[in-house]
Amino acid sequence: MDSTWTIPILAEELLKVFPSFGKLISSFLRESGEEETTFMQYGVLHQIQRQPITASELAKTRRVSLQAASVLVQGMVEKGWIVREPSLSDRRQFMLQITTEGLAKAEAMKTQIAHYMEGFLEGLSPEEMAAAQVFIPALGRILKNQMTSKTAQDERQHSLEEEKTPL
Repeated sequence: MDSTWTIPILAEELLKVFPSFGKLISSFLRESGEEETTFMQYGVLHQIQRQPITASELAKTRRVSLQAASVLVQGMVEKGWIVREPSLSDRRQFMLQITTEGLAKAEAMKTQIAHYMEGFLEGLSPEEMAAAQVFIPALGRILKNQMTSKTAQDERQHSLEEEKTPL
């Protein structure tokens, strides 16, 4: 039997692995005393660090309700990790921006999670490490291209909806 994976098999295998990966990290954060910080908050800090966004954009990208995003944001504002700043282009909107404390928290968590991951990644053979060195950057490239394409598609859809909205 041929052991070469096809694209559908690769997709299924990734779907099996990704949830376990997230669960391991979430469990590690709870066990390490980082109970006040969730994996979702870590992701939000990194997302906002790349580019300030609104709470509704955050809800959309995180696939949560606006109410859930608002609760998440409020908790992070209270911890001093993010601030709401009026949008320069639309004063009715507020942009979420990361603070110095938020940057420090994100960096500390990144270091902590990376150190934890090193422990179980040590089980990889040299051949598996070589394969990962090729696969992970390729996966990152494909995901980035897909996200760029999706963002452009969402922006086109938003523009079409605005054109349909009566003044």
